[in-house]
Amino acid sequence: MTRLAASDFKLESIDLYITSRCNRRCSYCFLPDTYFDRTQHMPPATVAAIAAWASGAATEITVLGGEPALHPEFTAIVRDTAATPIQVRTVTNGSRQFRAALPAVHQALSRVAVSLDAPSATVVDRLRGRGAFADAVATVEELRAAGVPFDLNCTVLADTVPLVPEMLAYADASGAGRLNMHWFSPVGRGALHAADQSVPAAAWRSDVLDVVAAYRPSRQSFTVDCQVAFDFPVPGADRGSCAVRDRTNLQFLPSGAVFACGMLLEDEALAAYRWQDGALLRRAGDTELARTTSPCDACPLRPEDGGHRPICIYNRLATV
Repeated sequence: MTRLAASDFKLESIDLYITSRCNRRCSYCFLPDTYFDRTQHMPPATVAAIAAWASGAATEITVLGGEPALHPEFTAIVRDTAATPIQVRTVTNGSRQFRAALPAVHQALSRVAVSLDAPSATVVDRLRGRGAFADAVATVEELRAAGVPFDLNCTVLADTVPLVPEMLAYADASGAGRLNMHWFSPVGRGALHAADQSVPAAAWRSDVLDVVAAYRPSRQSFTVDCQVAFDFPVPGADRGSCAVRDRTNLQFLPSGAVFACGMLLEDEALAAYRWQDGALLRRAGDTELARTTSPCDACPLRPEDGGHRPICIYNRLATV
């Protein structure tokens, strides 16, 4: 296996999945049941080694889970990583464990993304479990009080498409810096437990992209970042882009598997890389690299929908 330096990639940020523990079992999660069935924590020493490897290439590390605050060393990981030249961001579902840790880490966090898929307690609790909406709202309030910049992450499902206009207004009014909207990818738990929640391509264009493009924020400090998903002729779409081939993204799992594409995290055997003994190694065989070889027109990892070809999941709608 070939050892790789961070400078071999075009990284702006990297994602560290520091724990497989989660206080929610959302049916539409892109991670598989097997990920959550085994309790795995990334050792703090591994986090430090990855941060040192990435320093000088990436400017930000995003700490994820599961629910990252359920890592027993979450506070130490955030504070120690923030002491490096790299900024630290985290994504949380708003757990009470995160709120308990917030006083100790708020100065170390450059920003926080809170997962909230609809502006409705009834809908969110049905999707994520009892109390999920209240947890997210309480966390937003505490972030705002602590002066920590925050975003909202929203996965758009078939059940929540009618609420997109309300979600835009809610996020705008919340004080969030950004609303990050994802097309629901039927992978991981989603493929088994929520396959009927995918939004068809035509509806994604008319009921999401067009609505986002027409939205006018009430304040200059708020932006909407929406996944394009398919090859619609809209600003931000690029049929030729590919995070795997372009080497723009890396996602480190607790097991040591390292991916470039979030579409494949459900199968660790497809990881293009592995973190082992303090080094990033390229893996041979049937990996995500082998499945995205050039020449390639649009993303080969997802099927067409009504004649619309899927594009890289990292293509975002440019609304300015």
